[in-house]
Amino acid sequence: MALKILVIRVGRAGDMMMITPALRALQDSYPDAEFHMLTSPDGQRVLKHYSPRLTRFFVHRRSAWLAWFHLRRLRGDIARAGYARVFCFELNPTFTRLYAGLPLQADAIDMSRPGAHYARRCLDVVSRATGRGYDDYWLNLPVTEPGRAKALAALAEEGIDTDTFLVGFHPTYSGMKKASWRRNLASAKLWRPENFAELARLLADYGTQHGLKLRIIMDLIPEEQAVGEEIVRLSEGRVTLMVPPPDFQRYVATLERIDLLVTPDTGPMHIAAAVGTKFAALFGGTRPEDCGPYVPDTQFRVLQPAPGSPGIAGISPQQVYAACVALTSPE
Repeated sequence: MALKILVIRVGRAGDMMMITPALRALQDSYPDAEFHMLTSPDGQRVLKHYSPRLTRFFVHRRSAWLAWFHLRRLRGDIARAGYARVFCFELNPTFTRLYAGLPLQADAIDMSRPGAHYARRCLDVVSRATGRGYDDYWLNLPVTEPGRAKALAALAEEGIDTDTFLVGFHPTYSGMKKASWRRNLASAKLWRPENFAELARLLADYGTQHGLKLRIIMDLIPEEQAVGEEIVRLSEGRVTLMVPPPDFQRYVATLERIDLLVTPDTGPMHIAAAVGTKFAALFGGTRPEDCGPYVPDTQFRVLQPAPGSPGIAGISPQQVYAACVALTSPE
């Protein structure tokens, strides 16, 4: 019987992306093992096609009615599955209690090192279990061929072909959908539409001056459309807004196709990192040392406001433009 290993992490897309170095390390270290995952609906969506060896998902819904009963059922599922090991990358101690007392070997994230990058802390869990080092393991996510076909088709509808130098703007973050009094990260993650519009003008002029067939797009979901429309209006049409039917695999492939992405610290930043896209990341309050890009530093530039500046608004379009030019210049 194949060794069965349970991995635990519940979170949004960016949270899930940051465990992918550890997932790769686990698969390399246990080549004959079958992996199951206890995760969120977002986690299942993000990692559904991660590996054929990731064969089962237990989905935890934090807002489930009778949550205590749901957690009790999950503990029963874990007990019956016969796992040899569990790797817990979840910071909430609720999840360590799901397997406490069961006859399996457990390895959990070190809660005593809050200053270390979260992806590194997950890799350290695997290192302690295997005795191996994983210094060159970075964010990673496979791109499916059906996703690529859908992405190219959606771009072709906008007149964008494979010869186009494609810039992507991601002007939103997941917390925008919360009620206004719960949007506590807005000052850290929402760069003003006026700034995106000015950056679009600078980049369009750069493309003209250097003979680049350059296009700027935003690939947004319906709830984000109003923000995108404002940027299109302010940029005087220099930015193309796309709001295709939501399809995660198509979206991942679109991020792979983009040559350069401009984004705040949010899930698409981590996905772009994982598929090899270059990007300029805007951090207005969160710490890149803890939750920033976990890929080689040649792939990105981090921009932060000067001390005392009002969050992400303290980053100017000219600063972001300079970072974009640096990323597009030959190395």
